[in-house]
Parts: sequence; C-alpha cells; structure tokens
Amino acid sequence: MAEPPAQPAVAEPDLQRQHINAVRKEKLTELAAQDTACLSRFSVTDCQNKVSVRRRQMLSDFRRLEARLDEVDRRQKGVDQLQRSQEKAVDRAQRASEVSAKTDRHTQEERQKELDEKVLSHKKQAKTEPPSVPAMKAATGLDAETIEKNRGAYAEKQRAAALRRQDREKRLLDNVNGSAPLPQSP
Repeated sequence: MAEPPAQPAVAEPDLQRQHINAVRKEKLTELAAQDTACLSRFSVTDCQNKVSVRRRQMLSDFRRLEARLDEVDRRQKGVDQLQRSQEKAVDRAQRASEVSAKTDRHTQEERQKELDEKVLSHKKQAKTEPPSVPAMKAATGLDAETIEKNRGAYAEKQRAAALRRQDREKRLLDNVNGSAPLPQSP
C-alpha cells in the first residue's frame, strides 16, 4: 500500500500527472479512513503514527514520480529550444549568404558601371581638351607703381598697429591695478 502504482503507459506527462493526482487522492482518503479507524483502538497514538509514516512514504514516492516527470519535461524543452536555436541559426546564415551574394553582385555591377563611366569621361577629356601645360601665375593686371604703393600702405598699417600695441602696453603698465578705483561709500 505504501508503494505508488507503476507508471502508466501513457506517454503524455499531463495525463501522467492527472493519474498521479487521482491515485494520490484515493490513497489519502484510504489513509484518512485508517486514521479515523485508529480512534476506535486502544493504542490510538501508535496507530496514528503508523498511518502518518505510511502517508509520508506514499507522498514522497509521488513527489519522486512528479520530479521525474518534471525532469523529462525540462529535458524535452531544452531539446526543443536547441532545435529552434539551430533552425534560427541556419535561417540567419542562409539569409546572410543571400544578402551578401546580392550585395556582391550589386557592388560588382556598380564598380563596373563606375569604371565604364570613368573610362568614357577620360576618353572625352582626351579628345576635347588638349593637355594643359602649367603656366606661371597669371598677372594681376597691376603695374609696378601700384604694387609699390600697396606695399608702402601695408608697411604703414603694420607700423601703426605696432604703435597702438606699444601705447596699450604703456597704459596697462601705468595703470597697475588695471581699473579705476571704486567710489567711496557715503
């Protein structure tokens, strides 16, 4: 009576769980009836202790069965997950290879097109434009007198800027604090 029945031949874990729960309820009701029968005996406590031991053993056996079912479920879910992961990896690799093949084909076509365009443009340039010889810097159109006046004006501006800098430095040195004193408060 303490041993659970052999595992049913049913392959579905949910059906096995239902069967285990039904047998557990049946055995628990039998043990409850035995427990109440112990009340009519002289040694009530000893009888109830024996029933409690049988109940604990039976429940631990049922827990072991359920643990095995849970383990089978976990393993099956793990196998299913690995299979899904492998399928996804194969799909991703296939899509990546398709995309790269399209991209390679597309880029090769683009490169060939660009190369053809360059060749055509070079041929057009060779036909239309004679090779240009680098010439000296083009003249500005100014005569020597104007150039000399411009140089003189530039030198004058540089001297004026230097004088302004010297004047500013002198003022800063004269005014050590750098600013006027604050008015006194009334």
